[in-house]
Amino acid sequence: MGQFNRSGRYQKMYVEDAPDAEVYALDCVPSDRDRSWTNGVHAWQKQTPSEPAKIVGWFTPPRQRNTGHHNRMGPNPRRN
Repeated sequence: MGQFNRSGRYQKMYVEDAPDAEVYALDCVPSDRDRSWTNGVHAWQKQTPSEPAKIVGWFTPPRQRNTGHHNRMGPNPRRN
């Protein structure tokens, strides 16, 4: 579940195409995540035509979801 949102929706963002954007280190996100996290945006670096592109960091690191948020209109909204 959740995998269907990732495929085909976003294209790779390359460091060379956004020179003014800040690239964060790959290790700025802890490997042990205790809850769900939102997807970040990987920073890819173009290689030679014979080599594939590689991930060098994050343009936007993943962040924790807002787990304390509750919709005002819950599952049983009151009707007048």
